[in-house]
Amino acid sequence: MLNNRRNLYSRHDMAESGNQRCPHGRQRSFLVSLKYFRCAITATGLSFLPGVFSYAFAADGLLDIYHLAEQNDPQLKQAEAAYQASLESVPESRAQLLPIIDFSANTTRNSQNREYPDNPGFGGNEDFNSHGYTLSLTQPVYRHDRWVQLRQAQDTVKQAEAEWETAQQALIVRAAERYFAVLAATDNLEFAQAEKDAINRQLEQTKQRFDVGLIAITDVLEAQASYDSAVAREIEAVNLLSNTREELRELTGGTHDVLLSLQAETPLVSPDPTDIEAWTKKSLENNLALRAAEFAREAARKEVDRQRAGHYPTLDLVASKSNSVSDGGSLGTSDIDSTAISLQLNVPIYQGGGVSSQTRAARYRSDQSMEALEEQRRAVIRQTRQAYLNVLSAISRVKAFKQAVLSSESALEATEAGLEVGSRTTVDVLLARRTVFGAQRDHAQARYEYILNSLRLRQAVGTLSITDLEQISRWLQG
Repeated sequence: MLNNRRNLYSRHDMAESGNQRCPHGRQRSFLVSLKYFRCAITATGLSFLPGVFSYAFAADGLLDIYHLAEQNDPQLKQAEAAYQASLESVPESRAQLLPIIDFSANTTRNSQNREYPDNPGFGGNEDFNSHGYTLSLTQPVYRHDRWVQLRQAQDTVKQAEAEWETAQQALIVRAAERYFAVLAATDNLEFAQAEKDAINRQLEQTKQRFDVGLIAITDVLEAQASYDSAVAREIEAVNLLSNTREELRELTGGTHDVLLSLQAETPLVSPDPTDIEAWTKKSLENNLALRAAEFAREAARKEVDRQRAGHYPTLDLVASKSNSVSDGGSLGTSDIDSTAISLQLNVPIYQGGGVSSQTRAARYRSDQSMEALEEQRRAVIRQTRQAYLNVLSAISRVKAFKQAVLSSESALEATEAGLEVGSRTTVDVLLARRTVFGAQRDHAQARYEYILNSLRLRQAVGTLSITDLEQISRWLQG
């Protein structure tokens, strides 16, 4: 973000700097380029920050971050697991409409003591074994609730699929947000360090002018106060960078010491079409979160029908074959085979009011899902329109802050020249310098916001894909 910026120091300042040089052999300048600015950072005591400006590690790009997040992000893995689990609801529901075949077998040891008062000769004790088996088949013929449940399961699968795709698009946005949050925090630290060093140089000059009687002690105190504030802002910037790196680590499960930065010049493309209503209509047709809510609404509507089916009769076809063998007993040895085929009709008459209660509860949940769908629809409209307007605003902000940087740099040069001839004070120079750094920070942040809002707009209309990250990756540099 600091490439090709004009040196904010006057020739007089550079002469007093002792002509310090980076290892690259160039004149030390805090705003000439990012590469040499990093040298200045190391020379001024930030080398203790591990990995902040290290060249020992290969730089990670936006696609690298996304692919790592795709492999390690718990949110995406939860959505995928939920989708895989929902796929099983269809065969589970279909199984309740298919034949059920059962086989059972038994063996029993019997001990009988028979007494016949009129025929004592037939009495006595007897021990014998009996055994047998039963093979049965049950085919549901009419089960209204099970047919409804099958169609309901299909809606559930479609809902989970839409939610998984929603999570995939959300991951693209989260990866970009956390990636550019680190870049923004890095820029903020570089600007804070540059501002602190610039104010420190101003403080040294102010002290020298005071020593020779050119200015009052108040100028020195004001310069010292500005320097102390700059030190505090640098500490805050270091903490912010550490926090954003931890957020990125949370997403990918790894550390990322160096990230590719955004090129000095990137295209600013307005949304096409330029009609906000067209984008809104497209989002209502394709937004994945809205699609998931629609399937959830349909499944809830079917649940009312399924619960109401508790009042309906059921009809099953039942066939069975059994064999029973007895080695004794009052009738002696027996071996009996039997086969049966039947239709079993069950008509619910009264179940304590449970079915009616469950139907009412399902109807309330259906109403709840309808309101949730409307809430999601309104949210999609808001998100789409906000993203569209934010893209346009970001484009204007990037252009405005770019001009503000140039204007503030020119103003700083004029203020420094005025200080040399006595028409401006040290405070004027400090304020002008702070304005420059503020404009640079705002310009960098506006560029990041433009990219993120462009992704959010595509997410709102359901067209966001890895291709969008590939395009953004072309705008990055090492």
